[in-house]
Amino acid sequence: MSAHTRHARLLLVSLLGCGACSDVPSIPLQPTWSDVEPILRGQCVSCHGPTAKDTGSSYRLDFYEMTPAICGDAALALDAAVILAGGAGTPALIRIDVEPMAGVAWPRMPPQPSPALPDWQRETLARWATSPVKGPPPHGNRAPTITTSKLPALSDRTFTFTAILDDPDGDPVIGVIKAGGFAFLMNRPGSFAVAFDTAAWPAGSLRPTAVLCDGWMSASYDLGPVEIKH
Repeated sequence: MSAHTRHARLLLVSLLGCGACSDVPSIPLQPTWSDVEPILRGQCVSCHGPTAKDTGSSYRLDFYEMTPAICGDAALALDAAVILAGGAGTPALIRIDVEPMAGVAWPRMPPQPSPALPDWQRETLARWATSPVKGPPPHGNRAPTITTSKLPALSDRTFTFTAILDDPDGDPVIGVIKAGGFAFLMNRPGSFAVAFDTAAWPAGSLRPTAVLCDGWMSASYDLGPVEIKH
């Protein structure tokens, strides 16, 4: 094998090795929520998300905060007892859970047999938890969306249809549908069988509306019109 060929092969191996290293994201000096939320979404939200109370936890880590000032009426969709990621004490708890305690080889979260967090994810969470800030939304953040099907133009005793909540950026989303002075709450993305009992509603035309929030902004939608006719 010539010296030139050996050099070319060594260079190729070196480039391949460096390419693998470059796949590891850099750790921000001061992470903000836009750095942290994708990690929590991928690693924690299956338990600490919309089903948090069912899995024995009152912590939802899919939202930093969910206030009427940011989300309008969509904030009604979250249980007032649920603690969000930006709540008092939550960042410190995140840090304790993802870093191994003294004399213990494995952190509390993620629980075994799940694999441990990659070093860059653990360090990003730890840095953020030391100084937890929300920061600005991700560049180009887009509003969440709602799609409806089988929305009736005429209703007598019941008013039912399907609503699907989504977010073009993959962010979590919650929302509320309001009609006739009543509200249908949606605490997660996905499909919902929306139902209103209209038997006692006065006859006439109404326009149900939806307010959605991804934690960064709210979006309002007009879903009507619907005619109530008994």
